[in-house]
Amino acid sequence: MKDFIKLISTLCITFVLSIIILFISSKIFMPKWIDHRMNMMTFIMKGFYAEPKDSLDVIFMGNSDTYRGIDPLVMYHEYGFTSYNFVAAGQRIWTGYSMFEESLKYQKPKIILFNADELFFTKQTSYGNSSKVYDNMPLSINKINSVFDPNYKRSRIVKLAHFLPIFRYHSRYNELTKDDLKYAFYNERYALKGMDMVAYQEPYTGPKDYMKDTGEKMTLPDVSIYYLDKMIERCKQENIEFLLYHTPSPDSSSYARYIAVKEYADSKGIIYLELNNDNKKIGMDWNKDTSDGGDHLNLYGSEKVSKYLGKYLVDNYKLPDHRNEEKYNYWNDDYNTYLNEREKEINSEKNKSN
Repeated sequence: MKDFIKLISTLCITFVLSIIILFISSKIFMPKWIDHRMNMMTFIMKGFYAEPKDSLDVIFMGNSDTYRGIDPLVMYHEYGFTSYNFVAAGQRIWTGYSMFEESLKYQKPKIILFNADELFFTKQTSYGNSSKVYDNMPLSINKINSVFDPNYKRSRIVKLAHFLPIFRYHSRYNELTKDDLKYAFYNERYALKGMDMVAYQEPYTGPKDYMKDTGEKMTLPDVSIYYLDKMIERCKQENIEFLLYHTPSPDSSSYARYIAVKEYADSKGIIYLELNNDNKKIGMDWNKDTSDGGDHLNLYGSEKVSKYLGKYLVDNYKLPDHRNEEKYNYWNDDYNTYLNEREKEINSEKNKSN
C-alpha cells in the first residue's frame, strides 16, 4: 500500500512539474508581437489586463481600424475620460465577442463602442491573428468557450495549442531573442492604451465621394447579427451604452455598408456613428492623414478623429473628467510617455525621408 501511495504521489508531482515546465516554456517560445509589423498586439492585450479594475469609462472594440484610428490619450488630454482600445488585428466578430466578454470581467465601462468594419468579414482570419488574442488571454471559462466556439474553425489540436503554445511554437528555439525572455511574463500598463501609433504617410488618391449611393445593396451577415444581439443584450443587463461606429477609411467603407449597419442599429434602437460621413467636419486630409493609402489612419488622422469623437461622447453622455483626480495621476504619466513616443515616431519618419 505504501508503495502504491508513493507511486501515485510521484506521478502527481511529475504531472504538476510537467505542466509547470510546459507553461513556462510556452510563455518563452510564443512570439512577442511588440512592433508595428506585429501591431503591438502583445502590449495591447497584456496592457488591458494591467489597467486597474473598473478604471475605464469607455472601451473601444474592433479591428486594426481602431488601434490605428482611435487615440485614447488625446481623448483623456482633451476631455478627461479614460478609455482603451481592446482590439485585434484582422478581428472577426466571434473573436470580437470573446474580447467583449473578457473586457467585462475586468472593467465596468459606461460606454462600449464597437467598430462596424469587421461585421462584413466572415472568412477565418489568419491563425497568427487569432493567436495574438487567444495566446495572450488568461485561462478562464470565457477563453475555453471562445477557443471552442464553433464559428472559430480550427482543428481541435490547433485550438489546444492556444492553451499551451509550446506545442505550436517549439520550433522557434533557434529564433529566440532576449525579448522572448524579457516579455515572457510581461504584465505592465501599455501607455498608449491599445493604440498602434504610426507616423507613416501614404496619400489616398481614390475618389473623395466614396460614400455616395451607387445603388449597391448589402445586408449584415447572420453571424454578425448573432453576436451583436448578444453584446447588445449583455450591455442592457449591465446598464452599459453600446454604440456602433466606423473610423474614416475609404478602403473599407461604402454607402451600402453604411445603410446595412444603420438599418440594423435603428432596428435595435442603438446609435451608429458613421464617421466616414463626417470627413469634412473632422478635417480629414487624405494626403496626410492615412498611413497606407486610405485603409488605416496615422497619428495625424487619429488625433483629428479622437478629438471629434471624444467631443461627441462628452456632449451626449455623462462621462467624468479625471484630469485633476489623484487616483488617475498615472494617466498623466502615460500621456507624457505617449508624447515622447509620438515624437519618436515623427522623427523616425523624418529620418527615413532624409
